[in-house]
Amino acid sequence: MRVAVVTLGCKVNQSESAIIEGELRSRGYEVVGIEDSPTLCIVNTCTVTSRSDQQSRQIIRKAVRHGARVIATGCYAQLRPKELSEIGGVIYVTGNSGKGCLVDRLEEVLASDRVVSSISQPDAPVTTGTYHSNRARAFLKIQDGCDRSCSYCTVPFARGRSRSLGVDDVLKAVDGLYASGYREVVLTGIHTGLYGRDLNPCSSLSMLVRRIKDACPDVRIRLSSIEPDECDDEILSLLEEGLICPHLHIPLQSGSDRILDMMNRGYTTASYRGLIERVVSINPDVSIGTDVIVGFPGEGEREFQQTLDLIQELPFSYVHVFQYSKRPGTRAASMTGHIDPSTRRKRVGLIRAIASEKKRQYISRFCGRILEVIIEENNRTNGFLRAISDNYIRVLVEDGGLRPRSRTLVRAVSLLDNELLCKPLKNT
Repeated sequence: MRVAVVTLGCKVNQSESAIIEGELRSRGYEVVGIEDSPTLCIVNTCTVTSRSDQQSRQIIRKAVRHGARVIATGCYAQLRPKELSEIGGVIYVTGNSGKGCLVDRLEEVLASDRVVSSISQPDAPVTTGTYHSNRARAFLKIQDGCDRSCSYCTVPFARGRSRSLGVDDVLKAVDGLYASGYREVVLTGIHTGLYGRDLNPCSSLSMLVRRIKDACPDVRIRLSSIEPDECDDEILSLLEEGLICPHLHIPLQSGSDRILDMMNRGYTTASYRGLIERVVSINPDVSIGTDVIVGFPGEGEREFQQTLDLIQELPFSYVHVFQYSKRPGTRAASMTGHIDPSTRRKRVGLIRAIASEKKRQYISRFCGRILEVIIEENNRTNGFLRAISDNYIRVLVEDGGLRPRSRTLVRAVSLLDNELLCKPLKNT
C-alpha cells in the first residue's frame, strides 16, 4: 500500500510523524508524497491558530483530490474530531494518544465501511519507535503536554499534562539515531523545560543533556525551545560548556508587561531582558530566536510600540511573529478589546520588517568565519549543498562530495541574498 504522511505544526508533530513513517516502512508499506497518488494519507494536524485549522482542512481535501482515503490525527483531531470526520474522504479520526497505535489499526480502519473516530484523553505515556526522516537532523520527543495555562492557548487541552520519556529510553533513542547516521539530535517537547519533573527519580533537562553527552559525546545536541523562566543557571552552564548548540529559542510573546500579565506568561520584560543579556555575555555569537504574538485583546498602540522597541533593542537573530487567533475555550477568547484583522496584519508586517533586518545583520557577521555545519540530505542547489550551522544559520556549501548528515567545518566566503556561501575545509 502507498501511504503519504503530511505534517503540520510544531517539531513535536514532526517527531511523531517520523515515527509513524518509520513504523510504516518497517511493516512493508511504501511511503510516498501526497502528489504520488497514495492509497492512504495520514494528516498530522495542528490547531494552534485558526489558520492552522484551515491549512489542515486544505491538506485533507488535497489528499482526497489525489485519490487518497484520509486518516486525521494530531491536535485539531483531538479537539474537534466532528469537524474533520464530516470532510468527505476522511475514514478515521484519532487524537494524539492514538498516534502510537495508529499503524497497528490500519487494516481494521481500512476494512470499515464508516468513519471511525477514536478520541481518548491526551495523556498517553511518551514513547519512542522506529524513526525515519529525510531530514539531516533528528527530532526526538522527550516530553509531551503542558502544565501552564497561558490564556490564549489550547495546547494543554490537546496534549494533556506534562509527562517525560524516561532517561534510559532517551539514551537508547539517541544511540540508535547516531547509529543510523544522525549527527544532530534536537530535543523537543511541548514544554521541554519541564522535562523530568514527573520521573522517579526526578530528573531535569540539564541533567538529561549531560547524560546524553557522557554516553554519546560526538552527537550535536540542540534544544528546540525553552521558556524564559526555565532557562536557568543549569541550562546556561550547558551553553557555556558547549554541551548544547549555541542557539536558544526563547519565546517572548509581548514586550508589554500588561499584556504578558493578561497572557499569564509568568515573567516580566525586565526579567526577559536580563536573561537575554546573560545569554549573550556567555556567548556573543549565540543565535537567539523568539516568538511574538501580535494583536492580543487589549493591545493598544502603546503596548504594540513597547513590543516593537524591545524586539529592536534585543539581539535576536530571528523572530517568528503570529497574529493572535481566538481559540475556543480559552480565557482570552472572552476578553474584551479584540483587535481588528487589518490592524493585526499591519502590525505583523512592521515586526517582520524589523526581524528581516536583524536576521540579515546576524548572518552577515559570520562572513569570513569558520562554521560547524551538518549537510542536509538530498538538497543540492546549483553545485552547492544546503547545510545548517550549530548556531542555526542555513548556508550553501560547495559540493565537494560531502555526505548528507555529515558534520564538518566550512568557511563562509561571501553573502548572497541573505545566504552564506561556504567552502569546506580540508581534512575535517
